[in-house]
Amino acid sequence: MTETFFLGEEDLRVLAEKVVGLLVQKQKSSAPVILLEGDLGAGKTTFTKALAEELGISKDEVHSPTFILKKLYKGKHPTFRSLVHVDAYRFTHPDEARVLRLEEDLKDSNTIVAVEWPSKMTYLQADIELTFRVEDEHTREITLYYEER
Repeated sequence: MTETFFLGEEDLRVLAEKVVGLLVQKQKSSAPVILLEGDLGAGKTTFTKALAEELGISKDEVHSPTFILKKLYKGKHPTFRSLVHVDAYRFTHPDEARVLRLEEDLKDSNTIVAVEWPSKMTYLQADIELTFRVEDEHTREITLYYEER
């Protein structure tokens, strides 16, 4: 299914709530993967902060992992107790992603894995894809892709 939203930063929490709700419905034996695609400054990290808040993580803790590539946050959500935030922007080849050691993270059904710049990590299978586009200074067009259960 595809849905498109035109949202300001203050509205991203509602979208994060929807995304978490969809993932709870899917309940699978491995970590759900959210792929976040869009230009620099389009809202990928800002959405991840809203997602973190939805999981009981302070959004002030969440920063783009551009230079360290991967961050793990512990949350308080009843289903998803961790959030792994990956930024693959600096990768030039999918094999470089091996340094992240995502294998264990991807096995944990209580962890959400959110990946910025997923086109650099083509081996990941998405449960949800979000594409961000700058509409204007305060508004983003966000397209949500997911399979209905």
